[in-house]
Amino acid sequence: MLPRPNELLARYVALWNEKDAQRRRDMVYGLYAPDCVYVFYRKDPIRGHAALLDQLAYTHEVYGPMGYEFRSSNNATGHHDVVRFNWVMVSAATGEMEMSGQDIVVLAEDGRIQADYQFHDRMPSSFVYNDGYEEHGVAVRHAEPSRTGAGGP
Repeated sequence: MLPRPNELLARYVALWNEKDAQRRRDMVYGLYAPDCVYVFYRKDPIRGHAALLDQLAYTHEVYGPMGYEFRSSNNATGHHDVVRFNWVMVSAATGEMEMSGQDIVVLAEDGRIQADYQFHDRMPSSFVYNDGYEEHGVAVRHAEPSRTGAGGP
């Protein structure tokens, strides 16, 4: 049975905010199909649970120390096996939006995410998006975003 779109979105955002690595692992296994693909800005497609868990850890390494968290836009809509939704990344302290995006996910027959395509609508303004990757997704340096002096926590 396919999940309701906003229920899926709530689980998705909870996953990206989860700080505990073991809970993230359990959530990934429940939310994503084993052979899932995750495609997003400036990186080659990520395939499978292990690679997705590495991406989640990386996301926490970059954004966690800066005080950001993800929130649902509560606007998920879907038909058949496709769901589209928006999210925002905000300062946990102030609620001010720093980044926004949209995902389009394709669900497997069991309701787990088979493919996740992420688009960034608004890029960060309070730091340079120095994500440690060159244009084709190859890690070239440790991720260390640098502040620009514009907003942020």
